[in-house]
Amino acid sequence: MKKLFEFVVPKEELVKETETSTNDKGEEVTTSKEVKKKVDKKYFLRKPTRKLFDQAELFYGVQLSEGIKAGLLTRALLQKRFSNDGGTLGEKEREEWATLYSDIFDKQVEIQRLALLDDRSPEEEAKFLNSKEFLKDARVRIQEFEMQQSSLYDQTAENRARNKTILWWVLHLGHYINNDAEEKPFFGDGEYEDRILIYDRLEEEEDEYVAECINKFFYYVSFWYVSKTSDPEQFKDLIKFAEQQDLEEQGNTDVDIEEPKQDDPVVEEEVENKPVGEDPFEDVTEEAPENQE
Repeated sequence: MKKLFEFVVPKEELVKETETSTNDKGEEVTTSKEVKKKVDKKYFLRKPTRKLFDQAELFYGVQLSEGIKAGLLTRALLQKRFSNDGGTLGEKEREEWATLYSDIFDKQVEIQRLALLDDRSPEEEAKFLNSKEFLKDARVRIQEFEMQQSSLYDQTAENRARNKTILWWVLHLGHYINNDAEEKPFFGDGEYEDRILIYDRLEEEEDEYVAECINKFFYYVSFWYVSKTSDPEQFKDLIKFAEQQDLEEQGNTDVDIEEPKQDDPVVEEEVENKPVGEDPFEDVTEEAPENQE
């Protein structure tokens, strides 16, 4: 079976260990005991086939139709309603956000200017630190604002169908390798209805290890669904980049501005555009990942 992505989840198990020693008579004595150890269990996402893509597209269409029949608005209709009502922001709020973005630009310019100074005065140092603090607070405000704006479209027919389709992919792509090195589907064989029953049963059991495995399946499948790539190496690089970004964001609470050394010339470098890890559950255009034959 072709694999899209492989990962491990450590599990604490009783492992039998044997020790060989020599007794007083010079005889070899073998003793065994069971000890608790963390063992890496292997899991993987199978590479989607053309047949799976066809089935997923049909499933998405059915779920979208069901949502519309149940009374959910489509994203286009919801955007039209917001537009007819004057948008999601009032006039005062639009002015506040325009001012904030303008101030952010000014503060960034100020930080860059002060960072180039060899010896800052106390007033300049205070201005430098205040500007960094302003950018940190502004970044938090912008993130909260974008989350609020995104949440306005949570209850659309497309969003419901997308989340249902991601679950469908999880149930069909999630696999594991057992102790006999056999590749097995994590949620069993059969149709969607059979697999969802197993999924519901596993959730009801509330096993922490199983829950961790399911969460990882959801994370990687959602990331794949958003990235729209079925190339294993490219997908692996995207995951690695996204995880590095997450670690950097967790470790950096301040806006870091690297100050050039006094003896080093300031060189302008062309920044290469790289993909940025996205929140897998952020609302995105409802396109299926690139179909692979």
